[in-house]
Amino acid sequence: MDDLNNPRISAYKPQQRLLLPAPPGPRPKLSKVQHKQKELAEARAARLHLVGLTSAGVMVIGLVTAAAVVFVVVLALISHH
Repeated sequence: MDDLNNPRISAYKPQQRLLLPAPPGPRPKLSKVQHKQKELAEARAARLHLVGLTSAGVMVIGLVTAAAVVFVVVLALISHH
């Protein structure tokens, strides 16, 4: 446990992570199963990205439609008087 009264240690500063370099030599080749899993993960990430964009588009269109409805109602109330 860190001594919180020690001025050299701050409880509010995140501890630095030790970054280790990659081992020397070529990277190990992926097996066919690992390669297929990696492709599936990338495809899933792309689909999730598209779903997020679609959801954002639906929200924007909903806001634009709501603003248009409010505008038409206000215009109708002003012209009615």
